[in-house]
Amino acid sequence: MNEKVLDKFWSLSAEAGVIGSMILDKDVAPKVLAIIENEDYFYKPEHRILFESLVTLYTAGKPTDPVMLRDELTQRDKLDEVGGVDYIARILDSVPSSANSEYYAGIVKERWHYRQLVGAVENMQQVLDEPLNADEQAERIRQLAANLPTNGEPKGCFTLKENAEKVASAIAEKENAIPTGYRNIDRIITGIRTGELIIIAGRPSMGKSALALGIALNAAKDGKIVLYVSLEMGHRALIERAVGMAGDLNISLLKRFPQTDKIYERANEAAHGLSKYNLTIHEGLNTPEKLASFVLKQNKIKKVDIVFVDYLQLMTTKGRVENRVAEISAISRQLKTLAMTEGIPVVALSQLNRECESRTGHRPRLSDLRDSGSIEQDADIVLLLHREDYYRNADNPGTEADGITEVIISKNRRGPTGIVKLVFLPETVRFGDLSEGQDNE
Repeated sequence: MNEKVLDKFWSLSAEAGVIGSMILDKDVAPKVLAIIENEDYFYKPEHRILFESLVTLYTAGKPTDPVMLRDELTQRDKLDEVGGVDYIARILDSVPSSANSEYYAGIVKERWHYRQLVGAVENMQQVLDEPLNADEQAERIRQLAANLPTNGEPKGCFTLKENAEKVASAIAEKENAIPTGYRNIDRIITGIRTGELIIIAGRPSMGKSALALGIALNAAKDGKIVLYVSLEMGHRALIERAVGMAGDLNISLLKRFPQTDKIYERANEAAHGLSKYNLTIHEGLNTPEKLASFVLKQNKIKKVDIVFVDYLQLMTTKGRVENRVAEISAISRQLKTLAMTEGIPVVALSQLNRECESRTGHRPRLSDLRDSGSIEQDADIVLLLHREDYYRNADNPGTEADGITEVIISKNRRGPTGIVKLVFLPETVRFGDLSEGQDNE
């Protein structure tokens, strides 16, 4: 590679100029930091260490002169790694003053930006070698391109001057919030908002799908365009549940009656009502890449308002991963990215591990999320479902169930956490609100 091309990748003289300016004059640090966000902008490893050490001194309110820099590097056992005091002296000899610090910083940022572009192109080339179809490859490449930094104002930069009043008005009007339709849940989380990843988690038979479908139907009834990705239950079984929920019917009993019975008429009325809902069930979106590609296509026709994934652990990813934990981490991160980039909420169901079943009281915790701690990290809201009567019946078969279900709001980025209660109606496989007089924690 010729010298002219290499010059696009880095400028060691500009990097030295930034370092030398910061050593000569402590007051240039805030000017430099407004341009260079961190040590990764530097190409030379020695310069990364020196920059990081100078920033540490500055943020601690200490001088950034050669003596303090030497002590900081010695304390971190990094002095020899940067070439000792001799290399620091050479840098200072090459920088006569700190007057051009911002100019040097601009060059460093420009070269870093070019290296990012080249790296992104290489990653895009690798995507073309992965076993994905054309739509999935296109979506992966779009995601890589969307994450590219710009050399001007950062992407996603919003000033308080332009946005504070708008956001305050939106809060007051609950703009863009989609109610779950369950009074006690909405009382705490105040609905589901754009860009959020909501996790509904629980052990098997706790009612995850029933709650998710209930929220989906409530959103569709409210005129929202809903996409329900069903990876565990077939579309027919899911629609039967929806008919049962809408008509307050026991579907298993319905199948025993002839079509002339009144119960069939009720089912037909419920089905007719559901046919007006804009809710799409998809059984084939088993990777986040496929899901993102489908949502992008749908949004060109009419924007999807909310997406449900039932459930997260049944997804896989076409990207290269080391193990299942890394794969689930990648999936949850991609679901959150989809929510952010497309401006829609994503509600994903998740399994919990067995730890809660051996715990006194059986109440689940955030740490019980199965396969990955990154689900907890990526999620904006986490709802953990707990039905104590399920465990009572397991210990004493025949025990009458009261249907009380705790919805443990264990994470809520926008507000408080807590426990609310719903009633589970097994005949119709749906949840309902408790009466106003019954307590919630």
